[in-house]
Amino acid sequence: MGGSQSTRKVTVDNENAIQVSQEALDRINAQLSARQAEQPQQQPQRQYPPPPQYPPPPSYDQRQQSNYAAEEAYWARRIENLKRAHEKINSGMLLEYQKTLKETNELFELTQSDKVATKLPPCQEQKAKVLECYSSNPNKSLSCSVLVNEFNDCVCKSRVAAVGASS
Repeated sequence: MGGSQSTRKVTVDNENAIQVSQEALDRINAQLSARQAEQPQQQPQRQYPPPPQYPPPPSYDQRQQSNYAAEEAYWARRIENLKRAHEKINSGMLLEYQKTLKETNELFELTQSDKVATKLPPCQEQKAKVLECYSSNPNKSLSCSVLVNEFNDCVCKSRVAAVGASS
């Protein structure tokens, strides 16, 4: 069943096919056979990474050593100059901070001495009367309307006085 080869043949007619001369085919086959002949003779060579290139130590060359020392000295001076510059900036900022803090504290001391919040709120007497009226007449809140209007007038007068005092 599966032991014999198929006897079918397939032919393709292609008018656009590229025709290669027998001479070109012979050259291609010769190159392929030459490559195949070379490969068994060549043993795979191991590819090692190139050894790292280390720079010579500074003491290797006097000139390099002096250049290295000069660069070290340059960067040390540069760092010291930057440190001094930052110290100047920081001291100036600290002085400004202390000056601003002092001015702010002085302003807050002025407002603390003249602070309205330390005083009792206005209209405490009228407020007490309104609360007493509401507690004695729990179901007749309209009977306290006269006291509520007096309390409202007192609050309005104290607001006008506060605005007039601040300007």
